[in-house]
Amino acid sequence: MSDSLIRPRPRRQCCALLFGVGLVFLVIYVITVSSPSTILFRSFSSFNSSSVRTPSVGLHREYDVWPPFAVQLISHTWFKKACIVKGEFSISGIPDVLASWAATENPDCKILYNKFTAIYTVEKRVGSVKIPDTFQSQVKAWLGNKDDLYQELFHQNIIHILNMYTRETTVFNPLRDKRPVTKPKESEEDYLERITKESALSCDFCKYTNFTAEHDFGRVESKLSFSASNIFKLDRLHAVITIKDHDPVNWSYEQYMDMMHTTLVWLRKAFTHEPSAIYPAIIWDLLPKSGSSQLHPHNQVFLSPNRYQGMVETWRRAGQDYFSDLHSNYFTDLITLYSALGLAVQFKSAVALASLTPRKDNEVVIIAPEADDDFFQLIYYVLRAFMDDLKKYSFSLGGGFPPMESSAQAGRLPAFVRIITRGVMTEIRTDISALELFTATNVNIDPYKVVQVIKDSVKKRAPRP
Repeated sequence: MSDSLIRPRPRRQCCALLFGVGLVFLVIYVITVSSPSTILFRSFSSFNSSSVRTPSVGLHREYDVWPPFAVQLISHTWFKKACIVKGEFSISGIPDVLASWAATENPDCKILYNKFTAIYTVEKRVGSVKIPDTFQSQVKAWLGNKDDLYQELFHQNIIHILNMYTRETTVFNPLRDKRPVTKPKESEEDYLERITKESALSCDFCKYTNFTAEHDFGRVESKLSFSASNIFKLDRLHAVITIKDHDPVNWSYEQYMDMMHTTLVWLRKAFTHEPSAIYPAIIWDLLPKSGSSQLHPHNQVFLSPNRYQGMVETWRRAGQDYFSDLHSNYFTDLITLYSALGLAVQFKSAVALASLTPRKDNEVVIIAPEADDDFFQLIYYVLRAFMDDLKKYSFSLGGGFPPMESSAQAGRLPAFVRIITRGVMTEIRTDISALELFTATNVNIDPYKVVQVIKDSVKKRAPRP
C-alpha cells in the first residue's frame, strides 16, 4: 500500500469531508420526508407492538371458540318453491339458479343466499372452437359419432366455482363427461384379480407379527384388524391400521367397522402415551392408481401436537376465517346450504355432501359431530357405492376428527372426510396433473349425479328401522 493512502489527512480536509457526508444525509432526509414512500415507513413505525399477535407454541390458540357444530338441514323442496323462480338444479344450471336466488324477496332465502355467496363464487363462461374440415371426422369419432355432442363443441358451458375460504377452485365442463370411454384391453376386474393374487405372495401385512413394526406403547389388535407403526414416519405418532384379510376390495361391513374401531382405540392409546398430541387426521388410498404402496387394505392415521396435518388445518383455518366474517359455524352452514341445493344426504347424525369444489371425480364430503358409528357407516355406504355400483375401485380419502382433548374448544372441528374416486386402474396415464397440483381442479362429473348415487347407496345398504 502506498504512503499516500495511509498518510493522515490535514484537519481542514477532514472537516470538509465530514461536512460533505452530513450534507448528503440531510438531502436524503429532506427527500424522504417529502416522498410518499415515507408514509409507508412511518406506518410501520406507528404500529403499536402490543397489537401484533405473537404466535404461541400452541398455534391452536389463534382460533376462537366457534358456535357449536350442528347438523341443520333445509328441505330442498321448500327451497325450490320459496327461493327459486327458475333454474335447473345441475352443475350447468347453477348460474341460473343463483340469478333467480339473488332476486328473491323471501328474507330466509336472502340469508341463505348471502351465506352461499360469502363462501362461493360461481362463474359461467362459454367456449367455442373452429374445427378444420380435415379434422372433423377424427373429432366426431372421439365423440362416438354423436352429432348432438359434436354440436355442443361450439357452445361449451364452462363453470368455475371458487370456495373463497378454502381457496379451492374447480372447473367443470360437463361435455367432457359425455365422451365415450374406450374399454381397456384387460378389464379392471381381471386386472384386480391378477394383482391381488400376485401381491399376496410377498405381502408384509399378511405376516404382520414378523414384518411390521410397533409403536413404543405396543400394538392394537382385534379379531379382524391390527395397528402397526409406519416405518417411514410423517409424524411422531403415525400408524397404519390394517384389515387382516388381504383382498383390497371385497372387505365386509364387519371388517371395515372393525378397522375403524381399531383406529379409534389406537388414537386413544397414543393420546394417553403423549397427551400433548391431540389433533387426529386420517388418510386412505386404495390400489396402486391412488398411490398406495401396499395392495393390502389399510388406512394411515396421525396424531399431532399444535395443529392438524396439511389440508385438514387449511379447512380449520377456513372455519376460523368464516367465523371472523359471519360469526357463524362454517361446517353447520355448509350442511344447511348443500341441503337447500339438494346436494346433501343424511344418515342419522352424519351428512354426505356432493362437493361443489371437488378435488377430483365424485368427491363426497362426510361430516358428523363425532367420529362415531354413524360417521363410519356413512363412509362405508359411500365407498361401497363407488366400488360396487360405479365400479370405481380405486379411491383416496382424507380428513380429520375432533381434538382428543374435550376441553380444546377453540377452532374445534367436527369429524369430516373427503373421498374421491381415482382413474381407470389399467390406464398408464395418471388422473392428477399440473392442473390439479398448481392451478385449478378439472372435474366433469355433475355433483347432482354424485348425490343421487349416495342416496341410492344409503337406501340400499342402510339397515331398515
